[in-house]
Amino acid sequence: MRAREGRLTRPERREAPRRDWLVAALSAAGFILAGYLAATQLSDSRALFCEAGSGCDVVRGSRYATFLRLPTAAWGAGLYAAIGGLALSGLSARRWLAAFLLAVAGASFSAYLTVLELFVIRAVCVYCVASAVIAVALFGLLLALRPRATGRRSPVRPARVAVLGGITAVATVVFGAAVFATHTPQQAAGYQEALARHLAGSGAVMYGAYW
Repeated sequence: MRAREGRLTRPERREAPRRDWLVAALSAAGFILAGYLAATQLSDSRALFCEAGSGCDVVRGSRYATFLRLPTAAWGAGLYAAIGGLALSGLSARRWLAAFLLAVAGASFSAYLTVLELFVIRAVCVYCVASAVIAVALFGLLLALRPRATGRRSPVRPARVAVLGGITAVATVVFGAAVFATHTPQQAAGYQEALARHLAGSGAVMYGAYW
């Protein structure tokens, strides 16, 4: 009876969530990259290997380089920092879900920006592409690390994760598009100058006819 009582009164030992160093390392790489781009934007200087007239120069001069009065890269740096902090705190089920939804937002917004570069700005920034690759890698890694669902109310049930992930992805792109649509361009002159240098450097020729 005592042994039984001892088993009943003995506190359950729950293993603390482990820090995920791979997620933290990827987040740190993204933070350094995005932070560097944000710093160059704030200081009005060019990033390394981003020469005048290059694709990076054109993207940097476009109105999409600023989001809600801050460099777009600064928001990415904050997102990477948040995911890294959650990974270092230990990815419990709720922390994993928070990190995963942040990664979904980052990957979705990066994909949206890449589409803008290809079809609207018509110039590609290698730094932006590298950041997008990191964002997608974080999304894939966190998806692979999804904790096992322990019950019907588990925050990491596959159906719950899929619904929340889909809502987050759509909301991120819609919100980003709305902000850019209502944003008053303040860098038009810089963008036009950078685009002119880019077209001249690539040997573009304009043909026209007059009657």
